[in-house]
Amino acid sequence: RVRVHIWPILTGFFFLSTVTLLVIGVVSPPIKSGERIVFVVDLADEEMMVMRDILDELEPELGAEVFLMGVESSRYIARLDRMVASGNVKWDLIALDNNMTAILAVKGLVEDLSNYDDYNELVPQSLLPSVRPLLECEGRFYFAPFRPNVKIAFYNEPKFEQYGLRPPMTWEELLEVARVFYEKEGVGRVAIQGYPGPATAVTVFEFIMAAGGDPMSLDDSGSRAAFAFLQKLEPYLAPEYVETRFDTANGLLIDEEVYLVCNWTYGIKIVVEDAGKNEIKAYSGWRGPQGEVHVLGGDVLAVPKGAPNAKKALKLIELLLEKDTQKEMLSRLRWLPVRFDAYEGVSPELAPYFKAVNEALSFAVLRPTTPQWPIVESILDSAFEGLVREGNDIASLDEYCTAMKNIPSQYLRYLVRTGDTLELIAHRYNTTVEILAEVNCITTRAPIGPGWILLIPQG
Repeated sequence: RVRVHIWPILTGFFFLSTVTLLVIGVVSPPIKSGERIVFVVDLADEEMMVMRDILDELEPELGAEVFLMGVESSRYIARLDRMVASGNVKWDLIALDNNMTAILAVKGLVEDLSNYDDYNELVPQSLLPSVRPLLECEGRFYFAPFRPNVKIAFYNEPKFEQYGLRPPMTWEELLEVARVFYEKEGVGRVAIQGYPGPATAVTVFEFIMAAGGDPMSLDDSGSRAAFAFLQKLEPYLAPEYVETRFDTANGLLIDEEVYLVCNWTYGIKIVVEDAGKNEIKAYSGWRGPQGEVHVLGGDVLAVPKGAPNAKKALKLIELLLEKDTQKEMLSRLRWLPVRFDAYEGVSPELAPYFKAVNEALSFAVLRPTTPQWPIVESILDSAFEGLVREGNDIASLDEYCTAMKNIPSQYLRYLVRTGDTLELIAHRYNTTVEILAEVNCITTRAPIGPGWILLIPQG
């Protein structure tokens, strides 16, 4: 008899408890079925898990479920091309590296947020000044801030003390530190981010700027000085430098394969907090002949053209930029907030790391937000391969200068028609499939279809 009557009693209890919690606000009201926005990101696995938790907390106020989709950023443009051309856009919001902004805006793949009355209300008054230039293209606002980023120098303090060394503040000191580690341990213990592609391009960009050169031309004494220094440094570098980028740098520090390397700020969480490597300290970095330079990296937010839930996407942007959300991302992900007032409450143990971050931000520079950047990036990477990894004579820099001069300054927006292929379009406009693919951030074998917008170099 007890077993027969206990379930109605328990059911009634849970029903009354749930109603009570809803009234006092402990449990949020359920989200209406079907209200869902797709948020596309390119994050590490650990970051995805934390971001999922943060979005769960925001969903009740948003009034919609957020489907967090991981997509490699290198595939963004081809997939958006396909969706926008077909009029069947599936994504509502994307987080993208700030070096992709120009290509997306010029190709018309993202919404012009200037058209939304409440756009100005999205951007916090306490926005970091260095972030604002990332939000516009050709005088129109296509993007919202999300997370800025800079590289800082991480070093193994006990290893430096063992050999009587101090963290290098100049190029000359960097060379000396690398030489001492190499001679004492028989292998290099200093790394730069030399993984082929974007990682190497950013490294070269920073060294050239620090020498007073122009990474967009390479035809100056500063560029030659930068490559000459990198040639001197390379023999003393850790052999792993050719594999070093944002993710592998953390493991090299943790495993003590490398004692000094510059990396993005997420390393604070991975190396110091998660791995417990408190002996790894940080400072802003070293300066070249013309000063210290750090590329301002990180992500911005954009609403794809024709997004089915653009209004909800804007609401999610607003929630992501709120002070409490930015503080939580700082606390749990060690992402830099886009607003000054979110830096409150950093623990004393981590304060020195964020002091280094803020110093690096004071030396931050932007990569050019132009459609030419993918080609520039490729040339910088090739120049490093030829002059530094292969050790070719510095005079061979001239061929890369010529390549820079041959980068087109203007582009035609071409609407792909039925029957078009990259080969046909390249032949029609006196260019190559490789250049078309590079400019449009797609592969040479990418299938294209009617309605796609391709940028075609002119001149």
